[in-house]
Amino acid sequence: MSKKSKPSRLTHVKEPHIVVQEAVTYAGKTLAAKSSDSGQLDAHKKIADAIEVSTSLLYKWREPPKGKGSGQPNPLDRVAKLILATGDDRIVDWLAHKAGGHFHRDDTHSPDPELNRASNALIKEFSLLIADVVNAVEDQEITCEESQHLRTKWDILRKRTESFVRACEKGHFTKGKK
Repeated sequence: MSKKSKPSRLTHVKEPHIVVQEAVTYAGKTLAAKSSDSGQLDAHKKIADAIEVSTSLLYKWREPPKGKGSGQPNPLDRVAKLILATGDDRIVDWLAHKAGGHFHRDDTHSPDPELNRASNALIKEFSLLIADVVNAVEDQEITCEESQHLRTKWDILRKRTESFVRACEKGHFTKGKK
């Protein structure tokens, strides 16, 4: 088997203007596909109207920052600053609820430094969760207690998986460098 090439490590966090750019572009394509509008420009205007800002301001939010003090602050940057200033995760939790989810801080748990043991541990935890799902559906009904149990186990597994992936992104499982 040939060796994998070593790509540069990427972070899982995108720049806020990129997130806004992608969201507006995606929403624009979706809106344009659903209507007979002429496309992205009309969709951009509809999005700006929906959030009660000018189209030019929405365009500014899609651009990279030009330096301190210039341009209009991106709303994602502002929310991040608000969270840092207050130290309160309820802001993120509220946003997650509005998006149909919930927020849980990532575990500080570090995966096993050896790749085989770390990946085997994740596979084992996934299989235990699958076994719990099978047990829960055995009687063709899932109770509140069972769903809470599944949620708890899923949240733990999700956090551990995130820790594993972050360790991969940092290059902790490469030969030579740690």
